[in-house]
Amino acid sequence: MGDAPFPLEAIEAHERGRAAARKNDVEGAEHWWRVAAEAGVPDAAFQLGYLAETRNDHAEAERWHRQAAEGGHDGGMLGAGAALEKQGRKEEALTFYRRAWEAGADDKAAFNLGRIYDDDGKGDLAAAAEWYGRAAEKGNAAAAYNLGYVRSDLGDKAGQVEAWQRAAELKYPQAAFSLASVHLEDGDEDTAVTFWRQAVAEFGHAKAGENIAIYHTRRGEPEKGRFWDEVTRGLTAYSPQFERFGAWTCAASIHRQDVLYEALGEGDVRFNLEEATITLGDRTYAGMTNLGSFSHLDKSWLWSWANPALGQDVPALARLRELREYGERNDIPELVVGRLDLSGFPQPQQAATTMAIAAGALLGGNGLHSCSINEGKGSAYFHLDDPQLPADEYDHIAAARLLMTAAEVFPSDPRLVVRGFLANYGFSLQMSADRMGGESPQGHTLMVGFTDTGRIKAISSGADRT
Repeated sequence: MGDAPFPLEAIEAHERGRAAARKNDVEGAEHWWRVAAEAGVPDAAFQLGYLAETRNDHAEAERWHRQAAEGGHDGGMLGAGAALEKQGRKEEALTFYRRAWEAGADDKAAFNLGRIYDDDGKGDLAAAAEWYGRAAEKGNAAAAYNLGYVRSDLGDKAGQVEAWQRAAELKYPQAAFSLASVHLEDGDEDTAVTFWRQAVAEFGHAKAGENIAIYHTRRGEPEKGRFWDEVTRGLTAYSPQFERFGAWTCAASIHRQDVLYEALGEGDVRFNLEEATITLGDRTYAGMTNLGSFSHLDKSWLWSWANPALGQDVPALARLRELREYGERNDIPELVVGRLDLSGFPQPQQAATTMAIAAGALLGGNGLHSCSINEGKGSAYFHLDDPQLPADEYDHIAAARLLMTAAEVFPSDPRLVVRGFLANYGFSLQMSADRMGGESPQGHTLMVGFTDTGRIKAISSGADRT
């Protein structure tokens, strides 16, 4: 400590200030930071400047941030610039923002320089474009978005689109909607719809959802439009695309769940996202994918890939890309929109569970397990794919029950329910106007009869010939 740049007492005072702040003791934090700042500790001065900002005391904030800046604190340079700007002293603010940039500060310095030069489209637009561009290169989404407006003001429409595309990649909330507007002006409604969907899927943009609904209604697809109109304010039913997908997988998925529930039994649940494992009682299973969670408070489903609280590079989330890409390829919005408000369903949690089970079928494996989280405020859903768990082999005794149950869950197309079930177990397919069935590779037989309206009226299931 003898080589420390500040007296030991000053360093201790700064640490006491940080400890007080962690306890929300603002008065104590300010006292100790003042002691440290007066002894020359730049970070203590910066913290005092921040506290002054929270009280809207811009002159006091400027004083402490200047002191921090003189000590080489780049946050102090940014803070001094902000305090000066709030006092209307923009030229002085520019000086501190430039100093922060030259000192290696992050993208905020360049963004603030761009914003001041921009001056709502009335300033030095060439300089604004330069600084916004530098900030955007460092990943500042707002800078990329603002750069689009500057490019437009400069008459560079291609540059505007390029900047907004970068902003969309950086997840700026308004960027996709703005890109849709540009393509709509050019008469390219189909591309506009693509960006509207992105705006809804990533940010719940209600106006984008309304525009998609109008688009599909004009095309004679009101049910497709209904989904996008409801998605930001409470779905009352699945999309027709998901209904078809769910019908195809449902009967086999129900059987898969039956087999899994019997094998797992009961027990406290523990899960490890890094190892992609789930433990029930004293048994640990591998191949776990954390699908998502349901909130009992607002009745919404959140896919884990859209959950900001989860690290997206953990092994337990790796296979979620398969679900999302399948949804994008096959236009199934439930697999693409990150958060789904299910409050309009008669039974929102059951709707979430049904959706998760159907999606899990894409991953193969053993099926779905759920548990309570956040003191009962939510439920987490996990898909398992562990070879130590039993496979869901075809059960001719259960076949009729599975088909009838699946046809109740997805009633719009019972024939699709039956075809999906037969395909899952490798049956040959025999079809007529009122019958559908076939024989499995193991010699099982299954035949389903339909009414004139397409409902299931009879099921005949036979064991293998052995």
